Amino acid sequence: MLPKPLDSPYTSCYCEENIYFLVRRFLEQAQVKTTWDIFAVIISNVTKTVALWSQLKAPAANTAVIWDYHAILVLRSRMGSHCRLLNMTPSIEEETWIYDFDSILEMPSRWEEYVEKTFPPDSNIPPQYRCLFRVVSGEEYLHYFASDRSHMLFPATDSSIEYISPPPPYPVICGPLTAAHGFANNLMTHFVSMESTSKGYGTVTDREAFVSWLLRSVIINL
Repeated sequence: MLPKPLDSPYTSCYCEENIYFLVRRFLEQAQVKTTWDIFAVIISNVTKTVALWSQLKAPAANTAVIWDYHAILVLRSRMGSHCRLLNMTPSIEEETWIYDFDSILEMPSRWEEYVEKTFPPDSNIPPQYRCLFRVVSGEEYLHYFASDRSHMLFPATDSSIEYISPPPPYPVICGPLTAAHGFANNLMTHFVSMESTSKGYGTVTDREAFVSWLLRSVIINL
């Protein structure tokens, strides 16, 4: 059975935290873990200007939203490659699915539809708006993700605190292994940053290699 997000927490403009809770929920479900590999995917680039289509916040139909970064969840089938090799029609459990709380597409979507309608080929997009993808295993994301939400604060001229978008009602998230090392915030440096010199988690890839990975090829770090 395809897992649904149901009452998983959602806060607009805090996609990385929405995905954190969805990853945690799926990792707690034995059937999900045995059927799919669970990944968080952070989408950005070195200029933090990525164009995504089919987004709820698009100003008009067939128009892109320019995000500084975005986060989605991938359930990558453990059995799907066998079906493709045999040219068989895959079952739900043999498909790879993408969850995007901020998309107009069905959630989850089959990865082929989601990629086609969200990320046009790079050749059709100016270089500064092309996406890079940081693929992080669900376990690693839960263990190491940390955000104090400081990136969402307006520049303050006094001691007041004002957020660009209202923060979630729950406390800030700090993964246990990051907390054990005394850190409280690594979102921008270890997850969003796509610089070749960044020491982030997971693997960074371009659109072509991301699609190959969804097809169960080996992912190669840029």
